[in-house]
Amino acid sequence: MWRFLDPFLMQGLVVFAALRVVWFNGKLPLDRLVETLRTTRKLPPRLRRPETFQGIVNRRYRWLPPYDLRACLKRSYLLLDLWSRCGLEPQFHIGLRKINGEPDGHAWVSADGLDGGEMSSEGYKEAFVA
Repeated sequence: MWRFLDPFLMQGLVVFAALRVVWFNGKLPLDRLVETLRTTRKLPPRLRRPETFQGIVNRRYRWLPPYDLRACLKRSYLLLDLWSRCGLEPQFHIGLRKINGEPDGHAWVSADGLDGGEMSSEGYKEAFVA
């Protein structure tokens, strides 16, 4: 009956996920942060649309807090929270590589065939997976 409100609810859930990241980022070590973001209440079945959340996050992450994180890390934290709410078991990855002798890092999430829609993780050696 109220399904016309679903897009607004999903936008609100993305903002809520961003606020959770702001609250816990910097207060918890990385492994506990990932586990905390993964431990959430599941959404009702009609809102369990991970591809829709991925699209919202990829379009809106620039305007969402926290503003001091690299884009890939922010997207990964947000999708970790949201995909967990959808009932998925996302994996959080951090990879490292060298570009012109300088270290470079990248974060991404994956779950059940979803890749987060982020730039390729190709060339990065996984340094952390949770």
